[in-house]
Amino acid sequence: MRKTRWILFLPMLLVAVGAASGESRKPKAIFHYDDQGRVARQELDTNNDGQIDVQIFYTKGEIDRQEEDRDHNGRVDVWSFHVGGKLDKQQVDTNGDGKPDLWYFLGSDGQVSRAWKDTDFDGRVDFWGYYRGAQPERHEQDLNRDGKPDRFLFFTDGKLARTEEAASRDGKITLRISYGTDGAVTRREEPRLVSLYEGGKLVRQEEDKNGDGRIDLWTIYDRDGELARREVDTNGDGKPDLWAHYAHGQLARQEEDPKGVGRPTVIYHFQEGKIVRREEGRQGEGRPALIAYYERGEIRRQVEFRHVGEEPDVVTEFENGKPVRQEVSTQSNGIRDLIRFFKGEQLLREEADTNGDRRPDVWILYERQAKVTQEEDLDFDGQPDVRYRFQQGRVAAKEVLTDRGATAKDSSQQPAVRKQ
Repeated sequence: MRKTRWILFLPMLLVAVGAASGESRKPKAIFHYDDQGRVARQELDTNNDGQIDVQIFYTKGEIDRQEEDRDHNGRVDVWSFHVGGKLDKQQVDTNGDGKPDLWYFLGSDGQVSRAWKDTDFDGRVDFWGYYRGAQPERHEQDLNRDGKPDRFLFFTDGKLARTEEAASRDGKITLRISYGTDGAVTRREEPRLVSLYEGGKLVRQEEDKNGDGRIDLWTIYDRDGELARREVDTNGDGKPDLWAHYAHGQLARQEEDPKGVGRPTVIYHFQEGKIVRREEGRQGEGRPALIAYYERGEIRRQVEFRHVGEEPDVVTEFENGKPVRQEVSTQSNGIRDLIRFFKGEQLLREEADTNGDRRPDVWILYERQAKVTQEEDLDFDGQPDVRYRFQQGRVAAKEVLTDRGATAKDSSQQPAVRKQ
């Protein structure tokens, strides 16, 4: 905001200059007197062009009014009014249409205390300025030409400190901007949004996204003005439970606290804006209980830890975002003794290792999620010895495939393996 440049002038009292010898010259000053011998009017030619460009009017010998033609085009463009011999106000025609569009009002100290201006020359004032000691205190602007101010500018020690604006031009203040002593913006307040600046750069924003009167989104920027972090309150308790971290303007990591425990329990990692890994929960020493790996934004592999150890208890492979194979540690000890196969999220087959030799000895087939057959290798030679057939979840038939199976299973109609 530049300081206002005043164009106030005191009357110029010039003595008429007589003509030089042998030459006839027009006077630089002409004085007119009243019937009591007091000056009533004074006419001045300030630029020696032979034309009067200043007229000063007196009442009872005391200056009352002054009219000036500053641009010397033959028309008055400055009118000055005096009270008690002192300049009280001044009107200025800045566009040369013969009508004033700028008004100055002086206080008792002789300094400008108010200034009005018609900035678009439509005959109506749309700017009001208030001053103290020749420095601005407040400016008001009518931005929609309805005769009422819509923007207010507040100054401290002559420097712009704050602006307030009715952005909808309805008289209701909806925008507030604060400035530092260097003139740079430090704070910007809008409905449901507050922006904070340092050195003229945006460093933080606080936003009420749902309009309940409480901040639920915090956005933080780095010293270069790039997005660095977002914090979100998703449950309305006034505290963030989602943290998104950015690098070079792209999402790099996102942390979530879906259970409200006060710390992140789900973490997403991104590369070039695409997810590459998801971590959930915590096991011993702060390690995640679940890790999911992604390629090109799609999940490919997921590992789960149900015990404190290096080996995961569940490993699931995915294709097109759906599980196709899963290894499970039924004892949650890191030894995966059950393998499941899927198609289109439907369970097709299971292979179980019941004796810990890391070879399957139970094979189960499913149709539409229901068990159809179960084969068991009772002597662990790699070949099934008995087969069970199921209907509606119950054993319907038993087939003995080897002599070993017949000897061991004739007396039972139930599968030998435990339920998973």
